[in-house]
Amino acid sequence: MRVPRVRIVPAIALLCLGCLIKPKPENQRMQLGQDVLVSGSAPNLYSDSIAGDAIMAGGDIHFGGSTGGDLVAAGGQQDIHGRIHGSLRAAGGNVTVGAVIDRNATIGGGNITLETLGAVAGNAYLIAGKAIVNGSVRGGMLATGGQIELNGPIGQDVEIVSDELSVGPHTQIGGNLRYRVKGKVHIDPGARITGKVTALPAPTGPGPFTWAWLAGTLLMWVVVILLAPGFMTAAAEVVHQRAVRAIIVGVVVGILGLVVISIAAFTVVGLPLALLAAVVYVILGFALSDVPVALWLGGLIVRARTGARPNTLPSFFIGALILLVLGFLPIIGGVVRVVAGCIGFGALLIAAWAARRPAAV
Repeated sequence: MRVPRVRIVPAIALLCLGCLIKPKPENQRMQLGQDVLVSGSAPNLYSDSIAGDAIMAGGDIHFGGSTGGDLVAAGGQQDIHGRIHGSLRAAGGNVTVGAVIDRNATIGGGNITLETLGAVAGNAYLIAGKAIVNGSVRGGMLATGGQIELNGPIGQDVEIVSDELSVGPHTQIGGNLRYRVKGKVHIDPGARITGKVTALPAPTGPGPFTWAWLAGTLLMWVVVILLAPGFMTAAAEVVHQRAVRAIIVGVVVGILGLVVISIAAFTVVGLPLALLAAVVYVILGFALSDVPVALWLGGLIVRARTGARPNTLPSFFIGALILLVLGFLPIIGGVVRVVAGCIGFGALLIAAWAARRPAAV
């Protein structure tokens, strides 16, 4: 399976950043009316009954309670059971779902498993390196990924875009099965499909690994915000108050940094420093530069609509979604990525310098 390769850069970035930033040792819980926000290294809601929405973010997520609204989860490992009266929206490295979901399920991750006891009353939308569906989906399903395995009841139409597709003997599809698959397709004779089975031409645009890369990048951004919320908020404030200075610093330091690193790499003494500087350059200039811009953009929208002070994670998700969508637009997408990268890179450098000065004093 080739999925792990699409997460190499995010993994390296997190590893290097983890050496520089001390993570919070304890989990944080915040009540916002009927909603609950839980974050930290291992957030859990084992048997809690939540009247509103539950928002969970962290490294190792466990949910086994019930929600009156939605469950929104972002983390590395996720174990989701219990009862969700709204919809499930989850993104992570490994997501295992055995919950009863009254509405829709939207899940993105490296590996996704809908267990036999898992049930989705509405539709299921999956983006994964590998997705295994053994549970039931009463509505329809749209899935894209490297490997898709179906082996449970699905009430309506199924659309698949993947590299490989396997339809097991326990599969029951109440509608049509349409698939665009580049590689191997196996449909067990025991599978029952009420509608038509249609094989469509394999996709030529962004493939499942592109979506897996985006999911991994989004996960990395969430973890970074949890590790250094104050620093990222300060960088977003730089974007808000000193955008021109941020873009100037980003462009100048970006160009001069490449020149200095290239020159130092040709000397014996400077080679180790050049390698270290290149790693920091890649982390700040490419992997994390969009984070302060997303925080600023999401906060701007939240303030305009509610007039209240925005919370970090909800603002980030709004801004990140806008940046990702704009990034796919032809021509405009490239311009947005370059501008956001320059502003974000400069904002991170300015915030890092401002945070360094009190420590030096």
